[in-house]
Amino acid sequence: MQSVTCLVKRESNQYVSLCVELDVASCGKTKREAIEGLKNAIEAYIEYMSSEMRDKEIYRPVPLHELRNFLFSVKNEPIIC
Repeated sequence: MQSVTCLVKRESNQYVSLCVELDVASCGKTKREAIEGLKNAIEAYIEYMSSEMRDKEIYRPVPLHELRNFLFSVKNEPIIC
């Protein structure tokens, strides 16, 4: 499998994770849960897109304005993993 970029940040009482290359996100009560949820979401997304014969559409990076919002909407520093 190809490597992807995963960003994780704390938001209120949970952690939010985002895959930059695929525009897939998840969350969890802990950083580990957020990362595991993101791995599962990425796997489900890729399986779904492949089953629909949409392999060429799998790569869809997060729009820049949404990435900025993810990174800077809360004053907490993002955790890069």
